[in-house]
Amino acid sequence: MLINEVISVTEKDQSFNTGLLAKVQDIITVAMNRDIKKISTKKLLKILDANGYPDLSMDQLKLVVQTSGFANSIDDDVIVPKDELGADIDTDVDEPSVDVGNMAGDQALADIKAEL
Repeated sequence: MLINEVISVTEKDQSFNTGLLAKVQDIITVAMNRDIKKISTKKLLKILDANGYPDLSMDQLKLVVQTSGFANSIDDDVIVPKDELGADIDTDVDEPSVDVGNMAGDQALADIKAEL
């Protein structure tokens, strides 16, 4: 293989990767603007296939989405856009473990007693 052929192939790969990254960023941005909380990875693969990026593997998709910086999390089923909390974050908290108001009151009483 000639050096010109190697450079040509490398430029095509870079162009493909740059275009794919830009397309993924565009799709996730549209989803965020439409207030979509989760994006199906299978649906994203279909959209990319229709836009000239056929036969992407799940690993390739995950790498591009992570590289984009536009998603909080991605797995084989769902992509969570950056403007949403990631799927691995537990938001179910029953009661706070510390009563801040009570602590502040106790500290205020302690400070008053210390001054007397």
